[in-house]
Amino acid sequence: MARFPDTQWSMIRRSGESPSARHTAFSDLAGAYRPAILAFFRARLPPEDAEDATQSFLAASFEHRWWARADARIGSFRGFLLMLLRRHLGHLHAARDPTEPLADADLLADPAPDAERQFDARFLLLLTGKALDGLRLRYRQQGREALFDGLLPLLATPPAHGELQHIATRLGLRPNTLTVERSRLRERLRIALREELRQLCADEAALDTEWDELQATLRVG
Repeated sequence: MARFPDTQWSMIRRSGESPSARHTAFSDLAGAYRPAILAFFRARLPPEDAEDATQSFLAASFEHRWWARADARIGSFRGFLLMLLRRHLGHLHAARDPTEPLADADLLADPAPDAERQFDARFLLLLTGKALDGLRLRYRQQGREALFDGLLPLLATPPAHGELQHIATRLGLRPNTLTVERSRLRERLRIALREELRQLCADEAALDTEWDELQATLRVG
């Protein structure tokens, strides 16, 4: 089996040795990725059922130490998480009251391309948030947090007419300087996002695959 790097995923895998360490590691990871887990179930179940499924999934994950069984052959935390989510959904489906009608049968089946994209989009949004938090801290340490805050609205879309001039004036910069700083921040975000993803992948091959798939999610979105 391939050797895992020191990542959040491998930390969860090793944490089965100590109950206190397992609780801390699981709480951190489950708290961070709960929105993506909920998105998975919301795409396949009614809202109330999705909330219940999320809670039962997290409870079962901790109780049965699913996180400590990470398999390097899966390649990434996202792939590992999806495998567990699909398995749990299947268990919920099998355990349902047979007298009750099956709601949204088509949504329960995998693969469900639209549902999968919703999960991937939420997962990518969470990673982007982590990357931006790290970049904000770096800019703050350099005394440039105001520049970061000014550039943040310009990362996703081109500036509206006059917006660049307005922000540049407020920050005491020339518009062309602000344009250069915007390009630099976009590149730094790309690097930081890839690094966040690296921490959830078993190796470089898995990282490249995950990166391509999440980039495809951006293009579809």
